[in-house]
Amino acid sequence: MHREGDFNRAEYLLREALDQRPQDTFLWNALGVTLAGLGRPAEAVPCYRRAMRGVSGMDALWTNLGNALTLLRQHETALACHAHALALAPGNGGHRYNHGISLAEAGRHAEAVQAFTAALARQPGHDMARWDRGRSLLHLGRLAEGWADYEVRLENGLVAPRPLPGRRWAGQAFHGQRLLVVSEQGFGDTIWACRYAPLVKARGGRVLLECQPELAPLLSRLDGVDEVVPLGAAPPAADWHIHQCSLPALFTPDAAAIPPLPALPPEPARLARLGAAITADALRVGIVWSGSTTFRRNRERAQPLSRFRLAFEQPGVQLYSLQMGPPQAELAQLDGHGIIDLAPMLNDFADTAAAVAQLDLVIMTDSAVAHLAGALGRPVWVLLGRNAHWLWSGQGQGSPWYPSLRLFRPRAEEDWDHVFDTAAAALMALAAAHHGRSGEGSA
Repeated sequence: MHREGDFNRAEYLLREALDQRPQDTFLWNALGVTLAGLGRPAEAVPCYRRAMRGVSGMDALWTNLGNALTLLRQHETALACHAHALALAPGNGGHRYNHGISLAEAGRHAEAVQAFTAALARQPGHDMARWDRGRSLLHLGRLAEGWADYEVRLENGLVAPRPLPGRRWAGQAFHGQRLLVVSEQGFGDTIWACRYAPLVKARGGRVLLECQPELAPLLSRLDGVDEVVPLGAAPPAADWHIHQCSLPALFTPDAAAIPPLPALPPEPARLARLGAAITADALRVGIVWSGSTTFRRNRERAQPLSRFRLAFEQPGVQLYSLQMGPPQAELAQLDGHGIIDLAPMLNDFADTAAAVAQLDLVIMTDSAVAHLAGALGRPVWVLLGRNAHWLWSGQGQGSPWYPSLRLFRPRAEEDWDHVFDTAAAALMALAAAHHGRSGEGSA
């Protein structure tokens, strides 16, 4: 049942069996694995520890316990458990991989690379070890090595396979031919990768860009793109194809080779329509407090609207909501706020671009609008509460991918109080400077 993913049925049967055999180590371990599979690691931990009363020298118990503790962000304890597992079974590639995951989640990416490499030495076909090593390499800024491992996503099912036209493109000239750039992952990934379109176009013929329908109006005017293909439509005939997140491997071996930002000028009609709603004399600040709720780890990066209001609804500041999707409902649940909701006017990302272009600043948690504002060259502050996406790795406030972006980092994991505090103080200073400039202009 574990292999089939029927964890609920497995939990029921295991609890029945434990009623009959409460001292059975293997049943307790299996229940722990089941509960972890159900997303309940806090319940899995005591199961593993209960199992250890009978067999404390079982390496699988230690690595399973380490995995559950990693999900609970108890990193030091998790790493100690993995060390126990490796002492008992040093040749186990799976244990090396689990150790690497814990190190990566703790932000110790150099050590994680070593652990993933050790796992691959023992299990060369361990695709997830390659994938996670690639992400840690990207965190470390070792881009060329990271891209090489990142390609495994096309082999291990992380990017769902589907029929694609033509052969896989490897960067060669394709004059007189057609190349399809294939959509993958989220809105932010598409916006991030679109900067490569002019470089692709310089190698040859006709460039077809597949993208989510919500992005099609924005990207239809992108330099280097001859035709936009909405994701979900039948792929057009083409001689070549390449997945969008494979483009950096061809053009960006290091940070010095990051291409310029794409030209994405908002349409005048959209500017006029959105501009009619963005008229405050105060500092105009857009806010986004959640990414896509379908993203598995969104809860780790999203924050409630009430927290944004507490920090950023300040004198001299007018807040505008750019939030889309289910979290938008928080606006109606917040009494007495002065936030102007732009969502009813935002039908696609071209509309959002027209709004962002007329705001003084966007403050948000990590999601696609950060990529959009950064690509437009507009000021955007991204609030981070944990070991963040590799694009935001490092210790500084900036990102080489988006010069107008400022990162607000925690002192420690989940230190959201510090993040909101420092951003609120920065906004106070910015509002005061804006008021000073406005006063000079009206004098």
